Amino acid sequence: MALKTYTAGKVAIETTELGYLIDGTLTVDVGSGDISKIGTAWNAVTELGKGWTLAVSCNYDPADTAQAALITGYTSGEASFSAVSLYDDASVMHSGSALLTNAVVTKAVGQVDKFSATFTGNGALTHA
Repeated sequence: MALKTYTAGKVAIETTELGYLIDGTLTVDVGSGDISKIGTAWNAVTELGKGWTLAVSCNYDPADTAQAALITGYTSGEASFSAVSLYDDASVMHSGSALLTNAVVTKAVGQVDKFSATFTGNGALTHA
């Protein structure tokens, strides 16, 4: 079994890298519907649709271009992005159009300021 250890991560909003990335979590959901006949011992299911979300965390820097674009997105109401990408390595990535559905700025005494955001996919997710 091969394990992948990430020592450098990258998330891009449109074509701009999100600065000071701490982590990114991509979740893909496949909806299913039960199509079993009454009296069968095992369920039969069919795929109903797919969806995805991407959650990111980073150290907060309001001067970072990508973080600033997200802040502008949630303050101006234009929170849809045509390309949100989570890179596996320098060239392979998961990518798709997404809506910024959650953003949090955290400030605490004695701590580094944090910024986190969650995106909900709007259409297909690609991996290339």
